[in-house]
Amino acid sequence: MRRIATWLLVGAVAALGVAAAVDALRGDVEPVREARPPEATTTTPGLTGQAGPAAARLRDARITGVLTYADDDCQLRAVSLPDLEPARAPSFEMCRPLTDSSGHGTVDGDVVWAGLGYGAVQVVVSRETLGREISRWLAGPAAERKGPFRAVQAVGLGPDRLVVLADSTIDPTERVLVLLEHGRVILVQPRWVVREARFIRPSPLGTYFALFGPDGVRLFDRNAGPLALPAAARDPQAVAWSPDERWTALATEDAVYVFPSEAPYDPMVRVPLAVHDLDWGGAERGS
Repeated sequence: MRRIATWLLVGAVAALGVAAAVDALRGDVEPVREARPPEATTTTPGLTGQAGPAAARLRDARITGVLTYADDDCQLRAVSLPDLEPARAPSFEMCRPLTDSSGHGTVDGDVVWAGLGYGAVQVVVSRETLGREISRWLAGPAAERKGPFRAVQAVGLGPDRLVVLADSTIDPTERVLVLLEHGRVILVQPRWVVREARFIRPSPLGTYFALFGPDGVRLFDRNAGPLALPAAARDPQAVAWSPDERWTALATEDAVYVFPSEAPYDPMVRVPLAVHDLDWGGAERGS
């Protein structure tokens, strides 16, 4: 349960000063609320229909793990897969899970690494270098009028690749998406691709990532290529991947759709579960 364990470490990470050092964490993650006592539940909170048919289909597809999700009151809940039975969830309240950034983030427009905590920050790509490379990729007088760019969020996609959201510093600001490999810019996706993205969430192994914004969730491969979404999962608002990335879970207003991460998205399982956000971890210990 690597990613769920990440949630349990939120308080410890904050104590080490990483959240204070990293702009992305400071700006995007909802504050952790006061802990609540564990609840003894006999039903699955958030279910909007009968769980039996969905559980049978999940079982037939051999889909396992634990979905941990935030409800509309920012309480964390969990269900086991495939049976959709209540499972143990962290006791604190949080509107959105902490995104695993592999220790990367931003400080004053620089892309940094702060994986060891202790308040130490190592600059991976400076604001000046990043801005110069973005302008070179965009090219032309229009790029120069946007002014220097600064990084606003950075997450890791494996050991050598980073994906970064960066903003221009002259109004009207423009947000772009940047791929870095070994500290060098290898791709810049312009505003028409990024639109109004607010933050990035990577998949566990870095094969995929998602952009979250006012228009919902959009998925990309690790080369920043947009991925088509299944037609059934309309207007997704949250996403999670299984620990091995074989499966994707997309949450809409009243259901979570689970399907193979690679097209043609078959089988597709509709789980009648209403969530605010979700994460997918391994099987519960002792199960």
